[in-house]
Amino acid sequence: MAYYSIFPEKDATIYSHPNRTGLNTGRDEILELLEEKDSGKEIYYPSRFLIKFKNTEIADVIENKLTGVAKAVKTGNCQVNLEVFAAEHKSLHANHIVQTYAISQSWDEGTGRFKNNPTSSNGVTWDMRTDTGSSARAIWATSSFAPQASASITITDYTELNSTDKVNLVAADGTNYDFVNGSQSSVNGTWESTTSNDATATNLMNVINTSSGPAGTRFSATVDGAVVTITQNTSGTAGNTTVTLTDTNTAGMSLTNSFTGGGATNSTGSCCDFMPVSGGGTWWTGVNFVAETSFSNADNLDLDINVTDLINRFSSSYYQGATYPTGIENEGFLIKKPKATECDGSSSFGELQYYSVDTHTIYPPKLTFKWDDSSYSIGSGTVLSSSIFLALHNNQDIFQRKSKQRFRLTTRKRFPDRAFVTSSNYLDTQYLPTTSYYSLRDATTEEIIIPFDTSYTKLSADGEGMYFDLWMEGLQPERYYKLQFRVDSDEGINIYDEDYYFKVVR
Repeated sequence: MAYYSIFPEKDATIYSHPNRTGLNTGRDEILELLEEKDSGKEIYYPSRFLIKFKNTEIADVIENKLTGVAKAVKTGNCQVNLEVFAAEHKSLHANHIVQTYAISQSWDEGTGRFKNNPTSSNGVTWDMRTDTGSSARAIWATSSFAPQASASITITDYTELNSTDKVNLVAADGTNYDFVNGSQSSVNGTWESTTSNDATATNLMNVINTSSGPAGTRFSATVDGAVVTITQNTSGTAGNTTVTLTDTNTAGMSLTNSFTGGGATNSTGSCCDFMPVSGGGTWWTGVNFVAETSFSNADNLDLDINVTDLINRFSSSYYQGATYPTGIENEGFLIKKPKATECDGSSSFGELQYYSVDTHTIYPPKLTFKWDDSSYSIGSGTVLSSSIFLALHNNQDIFQRKSKQRFRLTTRKRFPDRAFVTSSNYLDTQYLPTTSYYSLRDATTEEIIIPFDTSYTKLSADGEGMYFDLWMEGLQPERYYKLQFRVDSDEGINIYDEDYYFKVVR
């Protein structure tokens, strides 16, 4: 199956409104993003929600389901989308932006609901992330940066330096900064002194600290004699930062330490001055550590967010270690509005409501893996392009949820050409073109479960004809599903709906 979905193990909404900072909603049927008005002031407080999928299920898809993807999810041969389905949205603003981050601390789901009275706080809330009794509950981290190391550069012989020597700093977000001796158009001048090692070290420190580029906001330097110590500023993005040297004569400088290991990149959720308490979750920051989608109130209001980069880092932690930024522990996703929206405070952008994993509908959130598992080899068969009749060969109607089913299509011309032959033309293997696809719908609601995806739902072909595979475990059990087919050709796009149904059972 080129589409495979898993469902959350837990989710919850957290609220910054003063009356609800201690509210747990771990068992509520709804997740929501809203700006809730203060009871006595013209201030609107935002909410966020958290979703987590099991490590074992993500690893199972990577190891046992994906074709051609070895122990990692890589952009280009696999895409992973977080899908959250709209419930009843209210009073929506015209345009919306929703961001998804990877949570950096563990949290408990809890058993509370929004309308519980008294309020339940036995799990994650705006200010707390765990629950094992009131004295042991853990708060969300309030510090966004904790440096762990620094780099020391010693000027060993200033006379050996030349105009090609440089100090290179690579920040945790991958931004590269070169401080080249004698070529400092962006960082204020040559740092080699003509008098001493100590003076050269002082010049290098000044070049780093007075950089006219963004390096000055990421790093700072101090000097002790001929030793320059470089640290990463708390205002910058922390993590695995590296320092290297290019020393042509290998005698002018030496590097005695580096930032490997860096600092924690937890970002506190309390980004607005009017919020009553700190909290709101912590998440990893940096390039490729946020997934974003935008839409208007006239669009499909379901969330369908490409989180491939985040899943790639979760999966890397299973096999390569959880060292930021290559790999991070899977603590789930935090879904929120951008900082500018949350910190507006003066108005509401409406209520975006979505079904949670505890919904009694068929619309829980899901994490969908998509990949191309098609193979097209037709030998000497005939390729048909128009007036086609499709039949689903040997459809069993009912399938166990743990099974993987190969569906085969029998194809022929709907109106065969008149010909005088000694054998039936039904004995010839006939094929659809390579631009042929399948789709899956819920038979009751007509909801599209798997769309006609020209990248990930291609039909395959072998010596026996056309086929495709479905993992039934990626579908909800005790539901009926309907298959449809699409053929793109020079004559246009043709959809074939022959009322082929099947049921998935537990």
